[in-house]
Amino acid sequence: MKATCTIWLGVLVAVLAAVGEAAPIPAGPVYTNKPRFKIPFRYDAAEMQTLGAKEIRLYVSRDRGVNWQLIQSVSPDSGKFNFQAPADGEYWFNVKTLDSKDRLHPEINPTEPGLQVVVDSIPPSLKLELKQPSPGRVQLNWNAADEHLDPAQLRLEYIQPGTPNWQAVSIVPKASGQTEWTIPQGGVVAVRGAIADLARNAAQDQAQVVIAPADQAVPRPAVPDFRQPIASPGSGAGGNLAQSMPDKFVAVNPAAGGVSALAPTVGMATPFSAAMPTSGTARASSSFASMHQGVPAGDGVDPDFPATKQAAPARYRIVNTRQFQIGYKLQDVGPSGVGGVELYITPDDGASWYKYGDDPDNQSPVSVEVPREGTYGFALGVKSGAGLTTEPPQPGEKPAIVVVVDQTPPRLELLPLEQGRGRAINKILIPWRFSDDYPAEKPISLSYSATGQGGWQQITGWQENTGSYVWTVGPNVPSRFYLRLEGRDAAGNSQIVETPQPVLIDLSRPTARIIDVETSGGR
Repeated sequence: MKATCTIWLGVLVAVLAAVGEAAPIPAGPVYTNKPRFKIPFRYDAAEMQTLGAKEIRLYVSRDRGVNWQLIQSVSPDSGKFNFQAPADGEYWFNVKTLDSKDRLHPEINPTEPGLQVVVDSIPPSLKLELKQPSPGRVQLNWNAADEHLDPAQLRLEYIQPGTPNWQAVSIVPKASGQTEWTIPQGGVVAVRGAIADLARNAAQDQAQVVIAPADQAVPRPAVPDFRQPIASPGSGAGGNLAQSMPDKFVAVNPAAGGVSALAPTVGMATPFSAAMPTSGTARASSSFASMHQGVPAGDGVDPDFPATKQAAPARYRIVNTRQFQIGYKLQDVGPSGVGGVELYITPDDGASWYKYGDDPDNQSPVSVEVPREGTYGFALGVKSGAGLTTEPPQPGEKPAIVVVVDQTPPRLELLPLEQGRGRAINKILIPWRFSDDYPAEKPISLSYSATGQGGWQQITGWQENTGSYVWTVGPNVPSRFYLRLEGRDAAGNSQIVETPQPVLIDLSRPTARIIDVETSGGR
């Protein structure tokens, strides 16, 4: 039987040689903004000796595998190829081994890339535009474009009267969009933004506009703007309360304290899903050696993937919609009956309170719609048919229930896979990174498909966010398959990441695969 050999190429040669276990399997294209880079490689010394290998040849295709061109030949002990891309574009790489009898292994031309590199040196475009749709209101429009845009890298910040520092604009990152907010006092509003593509080319833009002050009497829109504070620090009877409502609600830290009870005449019900238990921070594995312990090995912190926050206590509720209902139970109702039920809202954990409105039918539940994502506290007041009322909540009083409106899906990244060797050849380490402010108790699910078009087979059910999973590949799993990673949060938002190219697994002979690109730093 004729011997065969496949070469592994990648950037982690020194680390992998020290570990001696595995090299990552490519989960998709490698993007770089450098036209000159190195492609390190490693090989099985025993296999190469059996072949009597004389040289390793690197082939490149510019037309997705239709035609292949030999671009470089090196001795097996050289350890790397040097490549200079003549222009931006997509490059497919594969290698062949020349044995002592001048035969190439493998003999046939490949149809799939061993390594797929996209060279992209052109930065994306980003356009920001600020408008005044009406006095006291500001509208931000943004539009970004690039062939390899990474919308998750979008960052938008604003500064305006009353905010001495730049503040993040609360949005769902995407290529284009629009958002609005209130600035009753008017003034100069400035916005700045940045975005990058998958090759880490970056673009920035900024804009500003002068907003006219809102009228003193502002009609309440269909979605309450919470401009009628009933109790806030320093507010007097003669003050213009419509102007004191904050433009940007301050996020509440759910772990800061408990929830106080309401007045004895009314009680809160909780028709929302239960709050999330604690979930740990995702950590990527750095070597296949950790596979046998079942825990990730790396413990570095990536600024692009912040540590997952601790989940909220049980009296908090997390939803992914701005429209929801709050249930309540009336108590100690006298013979005069109920004259009215009032709902109060706080954006700052009780530091200031605003009257949201009245429940039209005085019957649970009361419908609520908030203008944007954020953390909102609620309390109820009740009035008897004889006119006796409970006192509205005062500054410093904690809300009876806190609702977190979270419409942002988790941030999820599938890291390069690692296949075992020797006795562990049928095992694959699947590492990932997951980040969300309010993760689900078991936020991660894995599955695979032979075609990537459907027929997904479950690898694991929903499981804890451990940062990696060791999959023992069964005999019924095809040698080529697509992998799907799904993440979800406590509000029900989800994110799915799939390998754009099939993962190739060969359990019948020693194999190795191209993994990554090492840039030389120059152009």
